[in-house]
Amino acid sequence: MNNESGADNGRGPASTVSAMKERSVSVRNGRFRVDVLEGGTGPKLLYLHGIGGLDQNPFLEHLSKSHSVVAPRTPGFGESTGSESIDDIHDLVVFYLDLLDELDLYGLPIVGHSLGGMFAAELAAAQPERFTHVALISPFGLWANDDPIADLFAVPLPELASAMYADSESEAAVAIATAPQARMTEVDPDTEEGQATIRFLVERAKSMSTAARYLWPIPNRGLSKRLHRVRQPATVIWGESDGVVPATYAQRFADSMPNAEVVRIAAAAHMVVDERPAEVAETIVHLLTR
Repeated sequence: MNNESGADNGRGPASTVSAMKERSVSVRNGRFRVDVLEGGTGPKLLYLHGIGGLDQNPFLEHLSKSHSVVAPRTPGFGESTGSESIDDIHDLVVFYLDLLDELDLYGLPIVGHSLGGMFAAELAAAQPERFTHVALISPFGLWANDDPIADLFAVPLPELASAMYADSESEAAVAIATAPQARMTEVDPDTEEGQATIRFLVERAKSMSTAARYLWPIPNRGLSKRLHRVRQPATVIWGESDGVVPATYAQRFADSMPNAEVVRIAAAAHMVVDERPAEVAETIVHLLTR
């Protein structure tokens, strides 16, 4: 699910991508088992998900109209295993390079959203020759003391909903604001609903613990020292109302990369891929013509 709350949060039936299939890939002789979503038509494109994990959604559907999308789940999210073998961002980069070797992926664009945007930037800096284009969507990874990023691990749920979505009254935003952890006193573990809530909380705790490895106490792991190596044609995409990573960071990213442009999208916040999936996908397709 491409939702920063990290939950199946009651938004209703997901928009599915019928052509996308899921498989498990062994990396490093089974040390990692990685869930990978694949599907679409055309040249391959790598997509790295955000802090809420990965599922089939309208954004992937739009991308898959022109590209064969390869979208792995980072270890620690969903059923992808091996997170205990990753201690820091450098281990994570080596893991992803091993996965891409296993999948024989070279010479393709890389797209990353939120936490996945941070990973995409690190990968493009580590092996710029592997990726033809880079699209970073509301990425973490830079930090300015005078322009702080929201603390996802401490912000109250109603504030988080407003930071994630431009329309705080939207179904998705309301679902975050009223997520199960806000109703823990009402949970009855002897009921089916209660058991589902407990499973949700366990999964969310696992994914947030994984994310904290890269984002807490501040989302700065030295990317600013490496970002100049991202020399490919690049686009930095940002929702103008992003309350998690301020839109001012868009230019900070672009200024650090020699061949990058900024695209700001109105009436969208951190979850711009959910709020404006077609517009974000069209921006990426336009980048690939450069």
